[in-house]
Parts: sequence; C-alpha cells; structure tokens
Amino acid sequence: MIYEGKQSIFSHQDQYALIRLVNSEDDGTTKKHEEGKTSFTLKLAKQLSTSGVGDYLDSINVFLSFLLPVIHLIDCYTWEQGGTQDVGEAQAYITIPELICYIYFLLDFAINFYLSENKLFFTFQTTSLIEYVSIFPSLLARLNIITGYKYIYLLRVLRFLLCYKLDKVLQRQSMEAYKPIVTVMAIIIINSSILYVVEQDYSIVEYIYFMVVTISTVGFGDVYPTTIYGRFSIIIAILIMFLVLPTQVEMLTRVYSLRSQFARNKYITKTEQEHILLLGSSQVEGFKTFLNELYHSDHGLNDINTVILQNQAPTEEMTIQLKQPALSQKVIYLEGHPLQNKDLERCSSKDCNCVIVLANKTSHTPKRDDYRNIIHAFAVKQYAKKQKSRKGARVCLQVLQPQSKDLYFNALGGHETDQVICVDELKLYLLGKTCLCPGINTLISFLIQSSKPSYDITKYDKNKCEWIDDYLCGMQNEIYRVPLESEAFVGLTFSQISQAIYKELNIILFALEVELESGTNVFVNPADYLFEDYLHYGYVIATEMPSIEQIQQTKFPDYIQKNYCFPNVQRQTNNKNALQQETEYLKEILSEGIKEDSQKHTSYYQVKPQTITTGLPKVGDQEKFENHFIVCGVVTDMKYLMMPLRARSLKNIQPIIILNQDLIPTEIQLQINKFPKVYFLQGSPLNTEDLKKACIQKASALVILQKQADQEEGISNIVDADTIFIYKTVKLLNQNINIITELASISTISFLQISRNNYVQKYDWSVSEPFASGEIYVSTMLDTLICQAYYNPFITSIFDQMILGSASMNKKNKKLYQTCKLQQSNLFLINVPPKYQEKTFGELFEILLTEQKMIPIGLYRGEKVKNNNKPYVFLKPPMDVVLQSKDRVYVLSAKQPKEIETIIDNQPNQGQDNTAQYFNIKSKLQGEEGRVDIEFSRELMRFNDKMKKLNKQLNNINQKLFNQGLIHEDFISNVRSILKKELANLNPGV
Repeated sequence: MIYEGKQSIFSHQDQYALIRLVNSEDDGTTKKHEEGKTSFTLKLAKQLSTSGVGDYLDSINVFLSFLLPVIHLIDCYTWEQGGTQDVGEAQAYITIPELICYIYFLLDFAINFYLSENKLFFTFQTTSLIEYVSIFPSLLARLNIITGYKYIYLLRVLRFLLCYKLDKVLQRQSMEAYKPIVTVMAIIIINSSILYVVEQDYSIVEYIYFMVVTISTVGFGDVYPTTIYGRFSIIIAILIMFLVLPTQVEMLTRVYSLRSQFARNKYITKTEQEHILLLGSSQVEGFKTFLNELYHSDHGLNDINTVILQNQAPTEEMTIQLKQPALSQKVIYLEGHPLQNKDLERCSSKDCNCVIVLANKTSHTPKRDDYRNIIHAFAVKQYAKKQKSRKGARVCLQVLQPQSKDLYFNALGGHETDQVICVDELKLYLLGKTCLCPGINTLISFLIQSSKPSYDITKYDKNKCEWIDDYLCGMQNEIYRVPLESEAFVGLTFSQISQAIYKELNIILFALEVELESGTNVFVNPADYLFEDYLHYGYVIATEMPSIEQIQQTKFPDYIQKNYCFPNVQRQTNNKNALQQETEYLKEILSEGIKEDSQKHTSYYQVKPQTITTGLPKVGDQEKFENHFIVCGVVTDMKYLMMPLRARSLKNIQPIIILNQDLIPTEIQLQINKFPKVYFLQGSPLNTEDLKKACIQKASALVILQKQADQEEGISNIVDADTIFIYKTVKLLNQNINIITELASISTISFLQISRNNYVQKYDWSVSEPFASGEIYVSTMLDTLICQAYYNPFITSIFDQMILGSASMNKKNKKLYQTCKLQQSNLFLINVPPKYQEKTFGELFEILLTEQKMIPIGLYRGEKVKNNNKPYVFLKPPMDVVLQSKDRVYVLSAKQPKEIETIIDNQPNQGQDNTAQYFNIKSKLQGEEGRVDIEFSRELMRFNDKMKKLNKQLNNINQKLFNQGLIHEDFISNVRSILKKELANLNPGV
C-alpha cells in the first residue's frame, strides 16, 4: 500500500483522512469493528509496518551485519600468524562494539520470533540458521565460556550474508544495484577470512588483496593458496562469480533498461530561480496548451522552470513537444509518483513556487480522477510542510465535478491562496450564458489566450470587405494588469478614468482591484467608485502590455470636477485577498452543510414559489413556444446550465425545453425542477417531428450536450458524429437558430464549416466560422485559464462576474461594497441603438460610458456584413470602426440594459400610444440575458388596456356622483340663462 513504510508521506492521522475520502461509511465501520478484535501481536506488527519503525530496525540490523565483519577483519590484523590456538583477549575498541552488535541481534531476533505467525518455520529458515552460526559461537568465545579459537571467531564473518536483508528496505526506493555489490563484497570478505585461518602464510590485508586481484583479473601474483582447503574456497568463490553474479548483473541491466532516463533524472534547484510542479492526468494537448501559454512572450521574460512529474515515460507526441526550442531548456520531465517521497525530492517540490494539477477532461471515471488529483496535490502540500518549506505549496487545481471543489476545501482544508477550477461547472455556465449572449465563449478565449494567429493590427483597414480582418484584429487583444497610482486619478470616478484612458490610449479599463477592510477584491466596472490616494490595480483590454508611464500621465478635461468626499471605511488590515475571502465564504457555506447551488444563492436565482417533488412538466402536442431554448441531452450537473438562464436579475425569462430520448433520472430532476418554465420532451433531436413538437422553428438557441464518456466508451468520433447530425438536422429546420455545442475532437469542426475559404488551413481551427460565431466550446480554454490563474489569481473572479454577475459577490461584505459604491457587473449583448448606427465604435463607447455607465468591449457582427455566412466576434474594435444595423454590442453593466437602451434611443413620448410604442420597442430588444419574453410583454399590453377601460369607467362614475351630490340640475340651468343674458347685453349682434 502507498501508506505503509517509512516512504509514506502522510502521518497516521492523514492516512485515515484520505481513506475516508475513498471508502464509504459502512466500510469504515467494518474496519473499526475488525480492529477491535485484533490481537496485540497483529497490532504491534501493523504499527511497526505503518509507522516505519520496522524499516528503521531492519536498517540498523543491516548496518551492524556489515559492521561485525569489519570488526572481525580488524581483529584478525592483531592475531599472531600460525596455528588455530586461542587468540586471547581482544582490545576494548573491538570487544565493546562487538558485544553491542550481539545484544542488538538477540533483541531483534526475539522481536521477530514473537511476531512470526509460524514460529517453527521461523526457527529453521535460512536467515535464522545464519543468525545461530554467526552469533552464538563467537559470543560464547568472547564471554570465555568456550575457548576462542580462530575458526570459532571466523564464523562472525558469515553475518555479512544477512546484508541481503537490505532488499526489504531499498526495494521501495528501486535501488536494484545493491545485490551485485553485496555479492562481490561477501566473496572478498568471507574468502579472505577463510584463507587467513587455513593458510596462515600471509596477513589478512594480503589475502584481501589476493581476493580482489583474483575476481578482477586472472589471479596471478605472489600470494596464492597452498592448502587444499584454501584452494577449495577459491574454487567456490570463482563458481559463485560465474553462476550467481552474472544473473544479478543481468537482472540489474534489465531493470535499468525498463526504467527510462526520465525515471533516473533529477531536478536541482538553482539559486534565485523559481520553478513550478506540473501534475495531473491531462492528455498531451492539455499540457501543450498550458506550456505554450506559460512561456508566451506576452508574459515578459520568463525564467520559471517547469517540472512535469508523471507516473510513466513521455509518449512520442509528448517527447516532440518537449524538444521544441522554446521548451527544451525550461521544461524537465520526470517519471515518478507524487505519493513517493523520493520522487517529490527528485523534483524539489518543497522549493516549488506553485503546484499545477491538470485534469483529464475525457475521463471515463471523473470522480476517481478528481480524488486522485486532490490527493496528489495534498501530498505535495504535506511534503512541503514536513520539509518546513518557507514558500509553502500554492495549488492551482483542475477538477471535473463541482462536488470535488467543495471536497478539497471542506475535507482537506485547502489553503486560502489555492485555486480550484471546476471543468464541468464552468463549461455548463458558459453553455448556458452563450444562449443569452452568443459568442461569449469565443470572446473569453481571446482574453485569456496568448498563442493566437499573428496579425499586424497596424495594417488593419476598416474598409476591407473580408470579415477575417475584423476577427483577427480583435483576436489580438488580451487582459493585462496595470498599476494605477497617480495624483491625477484621486477624486475621479472609475467611469471618468476609464473614458479618459480609452480616448487617449485606445485601451479599455474595465475592472479594478480595491483594498478594503475585508481585504483586496476585484470588481468589474465599478462605475461610481471614487479613487482615493493609494495604489490601485486596473485590468485593461489591449493588444500588448500598455505603457505604465503613459497611463499615469493620462490627462482629463478641465470641466471635470473632482470629488473628495470619500466614504469613511478602513483599508486592508489583515492581509486578506480575494481568494481568502472566497475560501472563507465557501467554508462558511459548507459548515452549514453541503447544499444545492441553487439554494446557496437563492437571492440570485429565480426558483418556483414552492418545492416541487414531481417530475418536470411535459410538452404537449398543442403547446406553442416562442423565443425559447432547447437543450438536447442530459448531464449529471444540469443545474449549472440552468443558473445563468434563471438569474434573478432577469426581469423576463424564456422557457427551456429539455429534449432527450430517455427519461430524466430522478436525481437530475430534483436539481432542475426548482427552476420555473422548464419543460421535458421525450424524443430524439435527430427526429424532425420531435423537433417540431419542441417548436424548433421559433426557438432562440439550442444546446447540444455531449454524452457521458462512459456511455460511449470514450470514442470521441461517435460523440461528434451525433453532434454533427443534430447540428445539420436543426439547421435545415431553422437557419437562424443559435446552436452551442462542444466537440470531443476539434478536427471535426470542418464538418460544421459552411464556406470553403482557406482560413483554417492558413491559420488554425480558431478562425473557423463556427468558432468565430461562438457555436463551439473548446475544453483547452480551461488549460489556458489555469495558467492565467497562476500569473493572476483574480482572473477567475473576473470571469465569474462576467458570467454570473452579482451571484459571485460575497454577501457578508455587501454593505461595505455599497458604502464604497462598488458593484459587480455582468456581460450583456444589446442591439446598437438606431441613433448610433452608421456612427463609430468610439462614439458609442463615450455615450454609453458617460450617460449609462456601461463599458462596451466588443461587437457581435451580423451575417453578410463583410462576406460572412455567420456572425462573428469583434473584440475591442478600433475607434473608427463604423457600426452596422446588424451589429450588436457586448457591454459590461451592473443593471439590465433593456430600459436603458430605450431611453438612449427614444425621447419620452406623449399621448395614449406611449405605452404601446414602449412595449413595441422593448419586444425587439435583446437585453441583459437574452431576448425579452414575448408572452410576458403581451400580458402587460392586455393589462394596460384593461387599466385604461377601468380608468374611463371610474371617471364617469366620479362625474355622476359629483353632479348628483353637490350641484342640482335646476341651479345649473339658471346659471346658464343668466350667462346668456349677460353675453347678449355685451354683444347685441350675437
């Protein structure tokens, strides 16, 4: 077992903690029950084995077994030559160590005899017989119980044969070379001692020399045996050399041939040079993506080394990657296991700057893989802790299942600076968000990826008629973290600073690090935040790292008035950062019991008014849906797909139809039946009749979920074949529908390509039309994200806000954020207001940021704008790019921008048609999270008409009551007649 012996990296308590992760409670109860019946002998044997004490005792035994023959050789040097008479009393420096060896051998023999299950077998086994012969005769002679002849003391040298017990200890460290060494030394020591006793012609040193010459050359020399016993011992030694030693050498050669150089190499830490430890079960593509991002030139001069530790030698594909010029001097591949101390020592894990663990995203057993990766990360942390590492081991971990993230922090007590990225959770969040905001997965991949097709943005021409120029120009932009420390910023709001920086430097400042009493946190578009006089860090979107000096020298118009009324709050005092806050918040939630995510953030997600335990409502034949979403397939963590589609910030939500061939399992229904307007239709997305029942012609978006790997036996082409067939079938029925899917093999993207241009062959799959439009999710994006998380631990918080908005805010500090006017913004997609069509992106940026406090970061260009068959993402267009009527704008806003867009585009209308015109405009918009619910708008129209009718009826009733209750009709007629007379007197002609 990996927990036994001295090489175990876990303490006794850690072993039980890890066992509980893998075994059920019933198994644990059974083990405890069995331990209660264990005898003292078995308990002692188990304790010696698991604690490592047994290995230490064996090591001492082997050392003393080597020391005793050495003492014998020293003792022989003092003997007189000739005869086998009594050698007499030895010196104290010989007798005292010799007696210590005898005492230890006797105690060790007694312990092993007591712990042996078959004592009769133990008494007569070979090692026990050697013990008797090598200990008792010489011990009795040393105690003067028997006469100490030379041949009695000669038996001491046989103790050297027990050095083979080193096998029990060293095999765990894979040291196979000790056997030939022990054999050669045994031949030299034992035979030289025998020759010294039986020959009596030369000293012990000369016989040792003779044996060394004999086994290394042909044996010629002045020293040679003359007696029959001496020559017979030489014959035995030569036979052993010819028969035993070649076999051992052959075994050693075979073992070393099986072990590659990667299993023997070692990384030596260099002074003032950091390195990271890369673990995990990811495929070669994942390691390639991570390393290319890590050593990209956009991150500056990178002197960090990477040590990859895997339990197998690199594949041919991996070897090719490691031989690339950019990686050959920086990346070291070692074959070993993270649970072995010797392998952790080989890679200098105690001095590593960070531990990166990549997950295998195509795993058939995600739960088991997550547990293994978590234990490996925990093992490195424990090893660094035991080695008293000054740096500690920061961990960036990928897990496949959302439950594993809770497990890492709750069960194993993950450190505050650790980051855990859940693959399935983030993937489903993106798929759901893409239904509402098409192209967001493509946009995010641009922001976090440095390795892209090259394009010279200085040669960009807005008048070119090819969409690829827009796309490649926007692809060059990334996120950079820059310091904002200038007196000119003090007293200005974030919006004012962002507007000035964009106008002067053409970079978009969209997020900010703020130090508060609770620690440092990141906020996306905190528009009203007032800058104080201390160092802030901003996040900008730019094509390259901006000049810090130019940012600090940004000029502001004279008409902008500064505000020095800062909120009375304390700054950071406890050195906590955003990661520590998020970790504490997560632990606080977990301490109350692990709940469903929809229950953790009930204030951020719309749920049904009461818990429904029955199944989902089914789609009837007569039901009609418009502007709805269709989900093809079912996955385990379905709720994470629903959460962005049911955000509480959505004023209107669209129906969701789940189309699946089989019934939805009960545990998945319990996850999603809490969300409103979710329906189930049993059928196949390859059947046009079933698609028509789901009203595919009027659907807004369709998500194709991949089947579980274990259901398809991991054959990626079969999974992609289903995806391609569904894609083609749906497009025949609804050409304009937004389809989002994930491909198991990116090479199959060519089947979804419409045009026959050569962009993919010229660049790569990232310039294909399906990916440019946001229809394809690529899992390697998360390998790039975890690399960005290494450089900047706040990057995951930024994307959480873009996807989930205020759902990622720590409620504990909500009041503090409101006091400082700090808010978290979401990423929305809105139509370009008609007033700003045919205007430039720079003009739109200024008006949206100034009047509506929204930050535009890109365009989603419509079809046929520039010879494009599908829409495409245009991230941070140049200022002079002209907006088209089919364009839509990606904006970062804290509020739903539906009403805002109406206010920008229309002046307030008067008259009875004002409300009708408002809803007519509103029904055409796409707001914060997608298209407006048409059914809800119609209900509002009907309600408005009823209110008008009711208002007229109330006016009539009030008028009648007023006439009847206060003024009589006779009085009114008299007043009228008097007025007529007066008018007649004033105007006689009337």
